[in-house]
Amino acid sequence: MAISMLVVLLLTLGVSTYLMQASIRAETIYKADTLASNMADAMASGDTRQLQNRLLNATNTQDMQSATVYDRNGQAILAWNIQGQLIKTNEFSAVSLVRRHQSEYRSGYFMAIAPITNGSAVIGQVLLYSSSQPLRQHILSFLLAGGLIAVLMTVAAAYWLTKKQLQDLRPILALTVIAEKVSTLGDYSLRAPQDPEHDFGSLNMHFNLVLARMEAWENDMQSEARERREADSRLAILNNHDSLTKLPNRHYFHRLVTNCLDDAVASDELAALMFIDLDHFKGLSESFGYDAGDLILTTMASRLCAVLRNTDTLCRVDGDEFAVIMPQVGNLEVVKTLAERLVQAIHQPMTLRGKQIVITASIGVACCPLHAKEQRLFLHNTDVALKAAKAEGRNTWRLFSSDLPKASPPIQHQEF
Repeated sequence: MAISMLVVLLLTLGVSTYLMQASIRAETIYKADTLASNMADAMASGDTRQLQNRLLNATNTQDMQSATVYDRNGQAILAWNIQGQLIKTNEFSAVSLVRRHQSEYRSGYFMAIAPITNGSAVIGQVLLYSSSQPLRQHILSFLLAGGLIAVLMTVAAAYWLTKKQLQDLRPILALTVIAEKVSTLGDYSLRAPQDPEHDFGSLNMHFNLVLARMEAWENDMQSEARERREADSRLAILNNHDSLTKLPNRHYFHRLVTNCLDDAVASDELAALMFIDLDHFKGLSESFGYDAGDLILTTMASRLCAVLRNTDTLCRVDGDEFAVIMPQVGNLEVVKTLAERLVQAIHQPMTLRGKQIVITASIGVACCPLHAKEQRLFLHNTDVALKAAKAEGRNTWRLFSSDLPKASPPIQHQEF
């Protein structure tokens, strides 16, 4: 394992060193090409000061060792050393100009030559020397990091081996821990680790079989309890909701109106109750059939729900009669507006067996605690308002007032 790790580190070092060297070489060539391009105009015009400025600006980096600029005759005209100073070029030998950039790596530095061109003519060249210090720093950093990784891997391997030995020596303790968790948490899905080759592998296997049987028994019990709850929920829905319209039925309406009235009286907030009776529904059912009557009821229920607020509850309390419980209506204008919208929604034409018909409804409205604070009187006053709406020609709504003709009790809704 140690030999394999060493081979991998050496290969990685070789590849990264090669890539680093190529990167520094490319950067040196790029700097030389850029400097040559920037000096072209100044070289063509013979502007020595501008050439000096270009050279000093381009070589102001830490990794640059020296730079030399040659004219069209191959004579050195400018030179810069690592101290950041321009030096005399009297002792520099003449060189042959190159037509394209060149590069070379020597121990300790990178060299790059780039021609200075004016159109297609070569009018000089730039010679740069760049330090290989970054490459050496890269190799040193890699060796340090590789050594650190090797140490960490060795420590990790030693830890893993020690842990594995402890696990091999303590199978009974592991089994005890699992049993303690099962007894404490009641989680029978836990399992002891199995190792067929271990001396205690058979014990763990039989222990897991016992847990699996106990888990299956617990799942059966939970499934049975869940099915029982679902059945109770379905039964509660059937007992409290109308099977045709899926609205709350008479039984559920009684509880809702009781709670609404108690809350309104306790908080002194206005609540309203509406009775909605479809006009001439019996005649329509006899003319078109009872299945058509069911379609009318479901359609009207959908239209009413679309008008009502989210806090309102629509109930079906009789064959063609609905009731609306409206808590916290704020003021009578809200009640009147909703009543008018309900009449208009029901009055919209509908198609029944290919024939367009118009359904109308009569609506009676009473408010609590304005018109009543007791449930029996609340229902009675709402029914009085409903009968007043019918007496005035139907297809309208009426709000209860003391001026309306009194209905003789007992009334139908007092049976709730």
